Amino acid sequence: MRNKPLLVGTLVLGLITLVVLNFNKSSDEVKLSAKPLIDSEILNHPSRLIIKTAGKTSTIEHLNNDWVIKERFDLPVDIENRLLPLIASLQKTQNFGILTSNPKRLARLNLSDTIISITGENGKTFAAEMGKITDDALGNAMILQGETSAIRTNFTGDVEADPAAWLNPILYSVKPEDIKSVTFKFKDQKNTFTRTEKGKKFNDQENPWLEDFVLNLATLRIIDAQGKGVTTTEQAFQQSHEIRFDFFDGSSITTTWASESNPSTKEAKGFVRAQHSDPKNKMNRLGEKADFLCPSWLMEQIPISIEDLNKRLNPPTENAK
Repeated sequence: MRNKPLLVGTLVLGLITLVVLNFNKSSDEVKLSAKPLIDSEILNHPSRLIIKTAGKTSTIEHLNNDWVIKERFDLPVDIENRLLPLIASLQKTQNFGILTSNPKRLARLNLSDTIISITGENGKTFAAEMGKITDDALGNAMILQGETSAIRTNFTGDVEADPAAWLNPILYSVKPEDIKSVTFKFKDQKNTFTRTEKGKKFNDQENPWLEDFVLNLATLRIIDAQGKGVTTTEQAFQQSHEIRFDFFDGSSITTTWASESNPSTKEAKGFVRAQHSDPKNKMNRLGEKADFLCPSWLMEQIPISIEDLNKRLNPPTENAK
């Protein structure tokens, strides 16, 4: 009888060991059953990516050694923040097998909300409907093209179908210290501020607003693009004003700014056109395709008249207020 507790303890320990062994075996089987979701030949050399969701479509193509967004006049894609992260996430994605074939469960997974298609340079295509993240939080459920059952995946990447979100938001970026002069040109007046050499102040005078302005506009950011020849946009540019950067190397960039005269919404749209002095510069080719929309915070920094410019350059002192 004294050995009974020892015997029971030994049996319990044996059962625990068996359960652990079986669990480890099951885990290994799950790991072995997982396989890459997409053929590496497609992901390593993609040529086209199509994403559809919420009524929007983005078609990203590799065209003439550049990635472009078809729904935005073949303008450049934001490779660093959009394309590369998505491809990297898909390269890590595994197919963990069948999740369900039950029509009711399939309906709850919202599998028709997002459709993704990737075509490789070899002509092979991967396509799938993407649904909600599974209950175990592993990743998005999917239905592969031609299949009727949903699979479990560990994909948790960002899938965006809005073409504007795929646009490269930087129209140009220059070094502020390379700017020799900045010219503000309005309807009948203009004002130019010049550095005699690099490292000097404009007009050899301290002006915090002007220094900050040049620093901010050294990188021109956009939020969207629209086709050329839109009537309201053309009307807006009839009341435009210009800012020109001249560089120490002799080149220049001229930006033309305009706002909608009669906006249909409370916030007027702001537009910009940019032209480089070198006719072969890529910036000029982009400007031939579209007019660019600017973020509101940027438009607020652009003087609209010589009076507005002077107020910014010479803000009232505390005593004057």
